[in-house]
Amino acid sequence: MRPIEHSTESQFHKAAQDKWLVELFNKQDYRGLLEAALVLNTLHQLERTKSAWAIREAANNLADQFGLDRDSA
Repeated sequence: MRPIEHSTESQFHKAAQDKWLVELFNKQDYRGLLEAALVLNTLHQLERTKSAWAIREAANNLADQFGLDRDSA
C-alpha cells in the first residue's frame, strides 16, 4: 500500500490556514476563532464521512468481484 503524501499545494494551504488561525488568536478575535473552528470541524466530519464511504465501497466491490458475502464472515 502506498503511503499518503501531502502535495506541495496542500502543504502551502495548511501553512496559510495555520498563519490565519495564529493571527486570529494574536488579535484575540475569539469569535473569528470560533467560526474557524466550526468550519474546520464541518470539513473534518465531511472527510470522515467520505473516507468511511470509500472504504465501504471498496470492500463491497472486492466482495462482489470475488463472489464473497461480507455479511456471513
